[in-house]
Amino acid sequence: MKHFSDVLADAVQAKGSLVCAGLDPDLGQMPPEFVAARVGGGGEPAAAACIERYCGEIIAAVAPFAAVVKPQAAFFEQYGAAGWAALRAVVHCAHEHGLPVIVDAKRGDISSTGRAYARALFGGAALPGGGTGAGLGADAVTVSPYLGDDSVTPFSEYCGAGKGVFVLTRTSNPGAARLQERDLDGRPLYLRVADLIAELGREWVGEHGYSDVGAVAGATAPAALEAVRAALPNAFLLVPGYGVQGGRAEDLAGIVAGDAGGFVVNASRSIMYAWRVKGGDHARAAAAAAEEMRDMLAGVGRR
Repeated sequence: MKHFSDVLADAVQAKGSLVCAGLDPDLGQMPPEFVAARVGGGGEPAAAACIERYCGEIIAAVAPFAAVVKPQAAFFEQYGAAGWAALRAVVHCAHEHGLPVIVDAKRGDISSTGRAYARALFGGAALPGGGTGAGLGADAVTVSPYLGDDSVTPFSEYCGAGKGVFVLTRTSNPGAARLQERDLDGRPLYLRVADLIAELGREWVGEHGYSDVGAVAGATAPAALEAVRAALPNAFLLVPGYGVQGGRAEDLAGIVAGDAGGFVVNASRSIMYAWRVKGGDHARAAAAAAEEMRDMLAGVGRR
């Protein structure tokens, strides 16, 4: 079974790209004529079908320029069962375009509940009479460590089946510092989380030398990002906060690690809704934005 970290490293090298294209489908940000033609008064099923179609077109457009995609589960879940089915279809679409998928679900609960979450996101639950459900088929997921290591291990156990986990460490949102930078015996809490990531990921290391248990560390806090890299030299970092949230390419200097860089940079709205700035067709605008981001990030991880 190929390690997730190797799948991601191979994708970064093959595309020459550090771009993670976030998929946060918002009907209010899509071209009005696109939404009107597909939703009308059709309720949740029509809305879910619309976001599935939009995401599919964005995936096809950015596939030459992005190494990985990251659908945010909440934007799909808000449309109920139809939304969950749309998310599953979007994961499948990305795989058809050769893109690994990180489902941004930020789950984290005690063991039995955590295992149910993991089955839903990865492989599906056991069914009466044998077999398992489909699950989402995600390649990796984001998780919260707030409940401790036993809330992460139900997910990291799937690393043996070729899956990956990204643990929230020092996030990009404005309120992150209030808890994540609190001192804990002389070190900030987020570096204690990094210690946990290193421990859980030690046995899941691929041929490129990266662990399948990585960290989410935001571009909006450059000093903390570098501290996370120093604490986790062999982990892939998922770096949000680039673009709309204020993170800059120059803030990523110095976090390169290994032969594939060891990090991917997420941008969602600036790619998905690039048409709002560039005008014209939404898919072509997304492709142009992803290509520009790929080129801008080329080499910025090195000092």
